[in-house]
Amino acid sequence: MGQRCKACGHRDKFNFTVPDEIWAAAVPAELQNKVVCLACFDDFAAERRVDYATRLSSSLWFAGAAATFEFRVSTAVPAD
Repeated sequence: MGQRCKACGHRDKFNFTVPDEIWAAAVPAELQNKVVCLACFDDFAAERRVDYATRLSSSLWFAGAAATFEFRVSTAVPAD
C-alpha cells in the first residue's frame, strides 16, 4: 500500500532527496524523522522561506499503483 505522509495522511508517491540541513530547516521538528510527501515538504519550505530548488537530488521517483517513473531534475528554478 505504500507509506503515508505524516503531515497530510496521503500516500507518499514521490521519492525525493534533499540535504539534511535543508530538511531540518523546512520540516517542523515533530515531523523530522517521519515520512513527509513532496507536496507537504514544498508547503513547509515555502512557509519557512527555505529555497530547496537547487538542492533537490538529480532524480525524482514517482511510484504509482500501475507503474514507476524516474524524473531527472535538469533545471531548478526558485519560486518568486
